[in-house]
Amino acid sequence: MKFHYYIWIFLIILLTPLAFGGAEPWGLLLFNIACSGLGLYILFKHNKFYFTDTSKTILGLLCFIILLAAVQLLNQHNFLQKSVFLPFTLCRYYTFEGLSLLCSLTLLYFALTQIIERNKEIKILALFMTVIAVIISLIGITWQKGEYIGLLAGVSRFASFGPFTSRNHGSQFLLASFFISLCLWLPHFLLDVKRRLPYKNIWFFTFSLILFIGIFFTHSRGGVIALMLGLFVLSFLCLGFLIKKKSIKFIFIALITFIFTCLILFVVQNGTTIGLRQFGTFSDQARRLLYGAAFDMLKDFPLTGVGFDAFSGAIDAYLKVSLKAFPRYLHSDWLELLLSFGYIYGTIIFAWIGVFIYKIICLFRDLEPKKQVRLAIFCAGLTGFCFTGVIDFPFHLPACAFLFFSLLAFATARSFDKRIQTKKIPLFFKIIVTLIVVFFITMNILYFKTWRTFVFAKKLSPLSQIEQVTKSLNYYPSPIFVKRVLLTNYKISQDARISPQEQEEQRLKTHKLADFYLRKYPKDREISQFFILTK
Repeated sequence: MKFHYYIWIFLIILLTPLAFGGAEPWGLLLFNIACSGLGLYILFKHNKFYFTDTSKTILGLLCFIILLAAVQLLNQHNFLQKSVFLPFTLCRYYTFEGLSLLCSLTLLYFALTQIIERNKEIKILALFMTVIAVIISLIGITWQKGEYIGLLAGVSRFASFGPFTSRNHGSQFLLASFFISLCLWLPHFLLDVKRRLPYKNIWFFTFSLILFIGIFFTHSRGGVIALMLGLFVLSFLCLGFLIKKKSIKFIFIALITFIFTCLILFVVQNGTTIGLRQFGTFSDQARRLLYGAAFDMLKDFPLTGVGFDAFSGAIDAYLKVSLKAFPRYLHSDWLELLLSFGYIYGTIIFAWIGVFIYKIICLFRDLEPKKQVRLAIFCAGLTGFCFTGVIDFPFHLPACAFLFFSLLAFATARSFDKRIQTKKIPLFFKIIVTLIVVFFITMNILYFKTWRTFVFAKKLSPLSQIEQVTKSLNYYPSPIFVKRVLLTNYKISQDARISPQEQEEQRLKTHKLADFYLRKYPKDREISQFFILTK
């Protein structure tokens, strides 16, 4: 791998988690530019491209999802309209954000599969990711309640962990990083007596230990459970594929001791200051409400789903109670994937994933022991991360999704899969990909520009605020910004600093605006409230 590739990827690894995980519109924009730019650079720089059997499966699946979402963009409906066989979306503006991230991650994965040739590249990239994750872990352990975010943004968030606005996302980031760090020392520790305890392995072990401890300091139940699941898969794979080796006794003792230590920490944590939250809290109840609403939506759209990333476009019509927090995501990425495309397309996607799992398992038979352990580590990390996707939305956060796709790239690298095909990509396909990237980057810029308007409009006078935020909807009329505009207009219509005539004018404008967007997003509770309040 050339040196400038390392610099490029290192900057993505460094800046994304420190920028609140890339969750803010400006962070998403920078992340998409960096990942898409790397993918396009390699796409036009190289003449021949190398695809393993497993990487072709992943790229085919990602292209299939992107194609379905693109069809949905061309078939926008509201949830009162009857279902059609072709997939459609309830809200294209949510789809723009999610689909742009998916396209960037696809190009990132493609780029990594092309520049990773040997274990050396994997280990260097793993070292980069580990060092940055250790820094993030130490920041999180030091500032567990939003102090880091408060220093940079001026707003503290109690539920945050270091630079992450959600403790769950912090645990998912550290979880993936922990398993990536294991590939630096665990294969040597288990199978190489001469290299078992050199100073490098001690340092790498220390890094893993810091990440391991950091997962518990996130106070995330899902993160700890996913850690246990990943370690179980790791021990199962190592024992299963190394059963005939002479080192089986040592491997068994080392892994069982490691898991036993995890279980002790998991049991003892309730009596410590880093104890996990109790089950049955509002977080669990809210998830059950969201999941129930999701299956109710699937009953209405079983064939097509509601559209990629369009869950929030009509969730209010299906919730049995009103949630105080805005449900931007379903808090279950796998269920949301099924909800996005319906049972037919969703079944195809999950069957495709099953084929990939089968192909990965088949790789173990032809690998040497160290590569088997290293591949087992990556599979364990993917398993733990996928579990967090059952109860949360890590695939929507750039910092976490980046590590997942890196793990995918490591597991499907040429050093593990020798079934390699060399192909040329036609110029017209490269041009199409470039146009798609330009389109989504443009939408990201509009998204950022609209968000920026809302942030800085708070410093303006009441009437200037209305003018600026209403004008911003012409750039990017996402439901998030529609509701913010309505709230701003309504507050100013009640502001005593302006005359009664101006108050009445703003009330009428708010009512008309609510009426217009209520037709677009029927039965949305927040928009309906503004419609009623200003009637």
